[in-house]
Amino acid sequence: MNRSVFDDPITLEVVWGRLVTLADEMQTVLRRTAFSTVVSTGNDLGCEIMDARAWSVAHAVTSNPTFNLTLPHLTAVLLRTFPAETLREGDVLFTNDPWIGAGHLPDVAVVTPFFKHGKVVGFAGSIAHVSDIGGLLNQSEARSVYEEGVYFPPLKLYDAGVRNEAVFATLRGSVRAPELVIGDINAIVTANSVAAAHTVDLLDEYGLDDLQQLSDAVQARAEKAMRATVEALPDGTYPFELTFDELDGSMTLGVELVVAGSELLVDYVRVPPQHPHGGINSTLTFTTARTTYALNCLLTPQIPSNQGLFRPITVRAPEGSVLNPVYPASVNDRTKVGWHVIPLVQGALAGVLSIPAAGGFKSSLRLIGTGPHDVAVSSLAFAGGGLGANPAGDGVDAICYPTSSSSIPVEIYETTTGARVTRKELAPGTAGAGRFRGGHGQLVTLLAPEDTEHRLTLAAGCHQQSHPPFGLTGGAAARPTEVSLDGVVVPVSETAARLGALPFDRTAPTVTLRTAGGGGHGSPAERPAHLVLRDVRDELLTPEEALAVYGVTVDLEELTATRSPEHAAS
Repeated sequence: MNRSVFDDPITLEVVWGRLVTLADEMQTVLRRTAFSTVVSTGNDLGCEIMDARAWSVAHAVTSNPTFNLTLPHLTAVLLRTFPAETLREGDVLFTNDPWIGAGHLPDVAVVTPFFKHGKVVGFAGSIAHVSDIGGLLNQSEARSVYEEGVYFPPLKLYDAGVRNEAVFATLRGSVRAPELVIGDINAIVTANSVAAAHTVDLLDEYGLDDLQQLSDAVQARAEKAMRATVEALPDGTYPFELTFDELDGSMTLGVELVVAGSELLVDYVRVPPQHPHGGINSTLTFTTARTTYALNCLLTPQIPSNQGLFRPITVRAPEGSVLNPVYPASVNDRTKVGWHVIPLVQGALAGVLSIPAAGGFKSSLRLIGTGPHDVAVSSLAFAGGGLGANPAGDGVDAICYPTSSSSIPVEIYETTTGARVTRKELAPGTAGAGRFRGGHGQLVTLLAPEDTEHRLTLAAGCHQQSHPPFGLTGGAAARPTEVSLDGVVVPVSETAARLGALPFDRTAPTVTLRTAGGGGHGSPAERPAHLVLRDVRDELLTPEEALAVYGVTVDLEELTATRSPEHAAS
């Protein structure tokens, strides 16, 4: 098969679609063979198929976008240590270096080369968030990456099929749940090998020597589409600033998006120096991945991410800053800062594009320790926030934005940890009001195990407690995240200290987490009365709130809703 065949869009779509299906299969294998709930149920993983140049060709549709967008860069760095011409059948490469990977040590990366006629023709790569990587339980106390867990530089996990026992021995001696962690790594190796074998089968089926022809065709079209979209934007500089929570108070970031023809520069111009503790620093790989993800969603949402899509985009952040820290900065809680580049980039383009209001980020409840018979317990439950409203509709409720992670079912969380979840429901009143309201956050109440055999520690990861997601074009901000112990709200300034490593036995307080909703879009006075009635009927809004916020009087007995004349939109 020659290049001209891929000039035909139908042939390109068919073959590329087949490759995407293989990436989806890789993710399915990984989830079904993983040991930990965060991977098997929480879907905190990414699977990618790359050509021999480490350029992305296809990724699993529901993979974590950060992992998809860092895997090509990570693989290229691995190849500097292990050049492609030196690799052999059975080699498997491995690292969890935050500065070349997904930004913190728990995200382990495994890359498997595949061969035709003795030559490397591509790579199957996966990143998964393992359930433990050692280090301090209270990540807010970490002063450097040395305190955050065990670090593996680029190395061979398998050398010509022979397992590197030193890696597995190090994990057994360094992490709290070695069977879970090693089980997940074995699952990644298996998933990669399945994708590698089936991709070679696909090449054979179509008479291709390698992935380069397909890769070039996919990326050329993606680059052309992105350039056309950028070129349609008016040339100029678009600034935006955003203030949000951080460990010691508040932080403000400033960005300038510079559009010049078909080129787009994202320049983070107001960025504080890297933080001395707490792991809130976002490595440049994580910052870049989050930035390009936001632009992909805004500019070319119909095109799956690949290398060509981002060639017109340059991302800059000052070295030594919280968006580009230098080793050995602490980085484990990098989402505290790194996730905020998404609303920051979106806000910069609000004047020229229709963008959604800011969304409520997911928060988490991690339990780690031992259960009966000293069996290791390590489970991370996600609680979704509300997605911001958009110019055409309400935001989505309780979604694990800005990732593709999934909420772990209560039954699985209780079975694996021994804890009791007494409430898990939408949180009324958390959505930002507007013509289209934001999505609602989630309310989760957690009790410690009743027995004495569990010895657990709880670590809560909370976002947007002081600075809630903003609304747009007259829409209101959402209600912020809140966490309470035995019904008493924990002050934002005390959250890290009190919930970073809370002993969670029978004497522990009841923990209730309420995540932020999404911001509203448009004036609340323009919201159709029947939608206000729907929210009151669904107990997401009280009749009193309907009147105060929207000017709508609701009669639940008659199921009617009328807007007061003085509240009608002018």
